[in-house]
Amino acid sequence: MHRLEVLSRVTPLGVRFRDESTGALVGDGLQVSAFPEGQPRLRRASIVNRSGVHVLMDLPGLRDLEYGGQGVPPGDAGDAAWWASLPARKPFTVEVEDAMGRFLPCSFRAELPFPGLFQLTCPGLPPAPPLSGPPAVPLFSAPTRVSGGPLAVLRAELWDADAQAPAAWACVEATPAGGTPARGVTDAQGRLALFFPYPEPVDFPPGPIEDPDALPPGPPLLEQTWALQVRVFYARRTPVPARPDLCDTLSQPSSWAWTDTDSSVELLEPTLRYGQELVLKTQDAPRSRLWITSTGSLP
Repeated sequence: MHRLEVLSRVTPLGVRFRDESTGALVGDGLQVSAFPEGQPRLRRASIVNRSGVHVLMDLPGLRDLEYGGQGVPPGDAGDAAWWASLPARKPFTVEVEDAMGRFLPCSFRAELPFPGLFQLTCPGLPPAPPLSGPPAVPLFSAPTRVSGGPLAVLRAELWDADAQAPAAWACVEATPAGGTPARGVTDAQGRLALFFPYPEPVDFPPGPIEDPDALPPGPPLLEQTWALQVRVFYARRTPVPARPDLCDTLSQPSSWAWTDTDSSVELLEPTLRYGQELVLKTQDAPRSRLWITSTGSLP
């Protein structure tokens, strides 16, 4: 009777991605690769499993760990005791491109091997609010993306007024009254497409309700409007990266936006109308750009 030999293998990195606009998981169409920090020539591409998880294997410097070679802790590979006894993790850079043009390119740092599904944490930033489902890295919409459903759209072309150049990879946050902030990111040319669900329709004026039956009906859906608060976060990066680090993008300082060519504010308060794209721009600025002024640098 022959005894079958069982070969176990530890995967150094498994990562899922999520559409920041809709919360949907994204697997197909992404080109994901990883390499030891500072050594892009040693890049390895991911494979996607049936669950939409991008799996990275055969990474330089980690092969012994994957197959249980020299220097790997004894015991059952992958259990809690095995992970606890591992030597120091190694820093890798993970880069992401979308072959379908829906999402902006990005990168992030990962200390590998990583137990379980990867979860992005950025020093100095509070953890992202918990979402249903497994951990996933956020992806931000490209300006060429077309909405596939009834989503609100905020567009702008951000311009660094000091550098006289596009505000590349700025982060923009839009918050409806009493609602949840929605985040978007500009591309290398400063172009923004921020998609987010419409706020709840306005049924009646706010205030105490004495006789609900006497309240007038709310405006029709196509006449609904909502006040937004919009903030811009930006730090100039030279040279402009092709695939910006996500933690750098999300930790930029608050910046000033110019309502017209003579005055700037830290908070924009535009009105969103149902069924209409909201375009932000500085009044009288050339090419309908939104001028912004950086107030600091990356931490």
